[in-house]
Amino acid sequence: MAGFSTFIIFTSVLCQLSVTTTSGTLKEVVGALGGSVTFTLNFTEFHTVVWTFNTFSIAIIAKDNVIVLQNHNKERIIFPDGSSLKLSQLKKNDSGVYRAEIHRTSFQSPFTQEYKLYVYENLSTPKVTMDGQANKNGTCTTKLTCSMEEGGDNVTYSWKAIGQGVNEFHDGAILPISWKSGEKDKTLICMARNPISHSSSAPILAQNLCEDSANDLRSSNFILYILPGAIVFSVMLVMTIPFAIRTERRKGKESQLLVCSATYVKAIKL
Repeated sequence: MAGFSTFIIFTSVLCQLSVTTTSGTLKEVVGALGGSVTFTLNFTEFHTVVWTFNTFSIAIIAKDNVIVLQNHNKERIIFPDGSSLKLSQLKKNDSGVYRAEIHRTSFQSPFTQEYKLYVYENLSTPKVTMDGQANKNGTCTTKLTCSMEEGGDNVTYSWKAIGQGVNEFHDGAILPISWKSGEKDKTLICMARNPISHSSSAPILAQNLCEDSANDLRSSNFILYILPGAIVFSVMLVMTIPFAIRTERRKGKESQLLVCSATYVKAIKL
């Protein structure tokens, strides 16, 4: 009996499919991997509703009789109000076009409503890489690139630079950097976003990226200021040592002369 009812429904629907249909505006729907979406119909009265996914039939609803045509999806599909379709445990390959063809006795032709489903993954932490670095006169120039190792569909990137007196935003995955040692440090954060989620990288300090530049500047300061002073001090020290030696020798001779004189005077008295 159930098979006969199914046959009658199929025959009725197939006879009506050749009739010209009218369509509503294509609706875009987004869902999260593992989540659920509902394709809502605003029809409370209908004779038959035929649901399809791309070119495959999903289910046929006729009055109180519901026939799910894909056995492997039966546990994932429900009809919350008797006509709308709810799909759960979303997979990447669920993305595509879903169509509801509504037949009503008051319609001269069926009405078709289409939905375009996009299934996205929740974003993980973005990966940040540094591409090249140049150091000149204490100024560091480089660029950072933000990317996703997985789940990178329809992702947009932006950068935030914050610090004392700094609050900047940059669009795009690539951030050029120019930082000079001695400048106030700033924190760089990459922000990634897709239609269902967003994520941010760990904070990055510009000073840490440009440590070589700071070291170069310290080396330059040593050469320009400290090293000349050290050289002058060394020269003065070299010049002073012989003078000190001569002075000590002269003092030694004078002491020896005084001792001899005292001995001579003492001998005379005796």
